[in-house]
Amino acid sequence: MTTATTLIESAVARVADALADPEALVRHRGQRGDPVSLEGNAGAALFLAELAGRDPGRLPAAHAQLSVAARALDGTASAGLYHGPAAVLAAAQACARRGGHYPRLRHQLTEHLATRRLARIAAAPPRAGVDWTTYDVIAGAAGTGRLLLGAVAEGDPQERAAAEPALRATLTRLTALSRPVTVDGHRVPGWWVPGPLQATPADQELFPRGDFNLGLAHGIAGPLALLARCAEAGVTVDGQLDAVQRMGRWLADRADRDAAGPYWEPRLAFDDEVVRSAGGSTPPSAHAAAASGGAWCYGAVGIANSLAGAARLTGETGWHRLALDAARALLRRPDTEHHLKGPTLCHGRAGLLQGLWRLGRLTGDRELLDRTAPLAEELAALAEPEAPFGFRHLAPVRSDRGWDRAQPLRAVDNGGLLEGAAGVAATLLSLLPGGTGRAGGVEDGPHWDRVLLLS
Repeated sequence: MTTATTLIESAVARVADALADPEALVRHRGQRGDPVSLEGNAGAALFLAELAGRDPGRLPAAHAQLSVAARALDGTASAGLYHGPAAVLAAAQACARRGGHYPRLRHQLTEHLATRRLARIAAAPPRAGVDWTTYDVIAGAAGTGRLLLGAVAEGDPQERAAAEPALRATLTRLTALSRPVTVDGHRVPGWWVPGPLQATPADQELFPRGDFNLGLAHGIAGPLALLARCAEAGVTVDGQLDAVQRMGRWLADRADRDAAGPYWEPRLAFDDEVVRSAGGSTPPSAHAAAASGGAWCYGAVGIANSLAGAARLTGETGWHRLALDAARALLRRPDTEHHLKGPTLCHGRAGLLQGLWRLGRLTGDRELLDRTAPLAEELAALAEPEAPFGFRHLAPVRSDRGWDRAQPLRAVDNGGLLEGAAGVAATLLSLLPGGTGRAGGVEDGPHWDRVLLLS
């Protein structure tokens, strides 16, 4: 066993030990310690269930975390993949793979999620322009659709019967979203988010005519990943493959370049999209430097994974090359790490590492896979002995107008998945020799990063 492996195993065990007691998340809630969140007990259960594939002794702790999350669900509204019934279902699906089957809980949550998805689709207004929470990974169709695909592909007959109509309706809705709409005389992508539907007052001022989001967390890369994944699993609807072509082609055409290689702006303003669609160019935005960084949520590593998955489905070799070039550029770019906020998944080093490793696995690229081992060692070395969960999240300060980027980041003790120690440990677990029971194929594990739309 190498020194690096020992360091990584020690870091994973430290986080797992800290999460063995579900009440620990109550004592140190961080920003989002809600039990029914992937930043709370549901997220801890997801990580511990994955770890149980390597260390079965961790399964009781996973069950304990899931039990707390399930009991706390009473009356909780659905709010996408990361909070509410869908988050608990993600944890239940993970625990079911390790021997805690929870058939009744899975049936109830799958039926609830399917019913809510169909109702939300039926209630969507027939107009040009959408709120990104309609389609994104965190709160919208891409994230919950991935859970429905899990129920269809791996559930029992009752789960499949409940999930499949909702999944097909979701795919139909995303396919429709890919078709252009006419706004102020211009043909633009159907995932246009108008100014009034921007998430914060600051965004409304920044994008008064709306924008087009490119990232994996809140942008069109999430729906592209789901559409391609479902097609590979044999779940398709009319027009789905055309939608993959439209979304993939648009992302490929919107790639920018610097001295290191390709990257993507996180968001394109309406007027910039009009210029680009006509073959013109626009100057880099104020967010271009961060866009060339490696964050999972908006950075090139998330988009590259989505585009590579679409390339595997369609055979578009240009998309495949672009995805690999963008990932390699991250490793060449000296300031990539400057735009990563600490060790955690969403904006931090763990997201970059998991994204690079997944892309290397998906494409078989040796260069990417060889670089992940030292990155994993560096990540494990960021563990803080005095931190309650082993790793701390660095969070921006939030005001009524949104995130206050002028204020220094603050350290938060968070045991959760996206912005907490569980996500760091799950990433490190992926990189350990022998992994979590995989036998060599891309889909043999791990499974936890499905909630990132990376698998």
